[in-house]
Amino acid sequence: MSEQLDPPEPPVPEEAVPWLAPGGDGDVLSCLESAVVALRGLRVARCSRAGLLRMVQRLQAVVNQVQAAQLGAVAEFDRAAGQPSNVALELSLGLAISKRTAQYQIGLAHALVTRLPNTLEAMWRGEIDTYKASRVYEPTAMLSDEHARAVDAIMAARLAGKDPSSVRRSTNRAVARVDPDGHAERCARRRAQRRVELIPLDDGMANLSSHLPVEDAVAGYARIDIEAKRRRRRDKSRTLDQHRADVHTELLLAESPGVKSAPRAEVFLYMDMSTWLGLNNHPAEMAGMGVIPAWLARHIANGPNTTLRRIITDPATGQIVSVGRKAYRPPVDLARLIHARDRECRVPTCHRPAQHCETDHVDDWYALSGETADDNLSSLCAREHHTKDLPGWSYQLDKDTGTFTITTPTNDRYTSDPEPLHPPRPDIFPDDPVPDDPRFQ
Repeated sequence: MSEQLDPPEPPVPEEAVPWLAPGGDGDVLSCLESAVVALRGLRVARCSRAGLLRMVQRLQAVVNQVQAAQLGAVAEFDRAAGQPSNVALELSLGLAISKRTAQYQIGLAHALVTRLPNTLEAMWRGEIDTYKASRVYEPTAMLSDEHARAVDAIMAARLAGKDPSSVRRSTNRAVARVDPDGHAERCARRRAQRRVELIPLDDGMANLSSHLPVEDAVAGYARIDIEAKRRRRRDKSRTLDQHRADVHTELLLAESPGVKSAPRAEVFLYMDMSTWLGLNNHPAEMAGMGVIPAWLARHIANGPNTTLRRIITDPATGQIVSVGRKAYRPPVDLARLIHARDRECRVPTCHRPAQHCETDHVDDWYALSGETADDNLSSLCAREHHTKDLPGWSYQLDKDTGTFTITTPTNDRYTSDPEPLHPPRPDIFPDDPVPDDPRFQ
């Protein structure tokens, strides 16, 4: 006997929905459109720089909220079809976008409404936009509904104030924690999809893109970067990017055999000793790249050219234990410690791996007698290093917590904290209090 289905409910007329009905006090969209018109009358020239930044931030929050409303409408538009229908084509025609883009919007909207409610709520609060929401959606797309909601719950406390790359990496950490076996399997499948693509560009240029295993890509870029910087010291007529492109081309076309004698490239991998010994399968981390599964970390660590260095962490916090020295130029072992602690440039929106950054004195060594010690050194890429010396900018490093604070010319403050290498382990020192760290909630 076939199951008796209830007849579908008739659609509600547009006039019956207050915020859609044209005219009247309930026409929210008309009010919004009127407000947008009024925005053109803002006298921004009379605002201070700090006031302009506040205005930009408030406008972005409104944009984020409007995007949340739009995605909610897209999800309902898809659901209301009620039967097989080319909804993506309808949406692409209505918005004058490609069908592929429309399909992506429908998938994102559906996931936010059904699987990622905390991420959608962050949009409604104005904290993140559609692009940042997509940084949560994409890594969770292959997860079950249960696992996706678990990742969404973890990410609820990690979204505000984060740039898109940080959101994506934090989501990947949460995915590896919630679904470690699935994460390892997906990494293995992706390695089988390695490829090279040639994409034509304008003005006689083309983009040669390589999709490679992460350890090969990082080592390859590091090798190119080392040789490019060596050439740049001799030849200032080309930019560093031009030297990198030239080295890359020569290596591919084998036009410069001498390049092969360049110093060995370094790939920084952080892995628990127990993971290395095969006692657990906790994900490891590759500097600047994010988490990788335990099997891949062991594969890299056990390679014939791998050099292992011991790093001691505080079991209660997961942070690396520090040391100090009294010389201007950081010694090699201290520089390595700073690179291991920071993993990336300490500026919150920059993710250049620390081994490619400069090790900088936070308190100037000459002017402020800053000590060459771990609590006065930070990893900064060359561009952000020079920014520190511009008028109105200042950098501080809290000697107790390791929090790095940037103060901008508008007197705004932005902070970054190095990610712990592992969650707190109260079982080692059970009497010590465990910090309430949202990164491990």
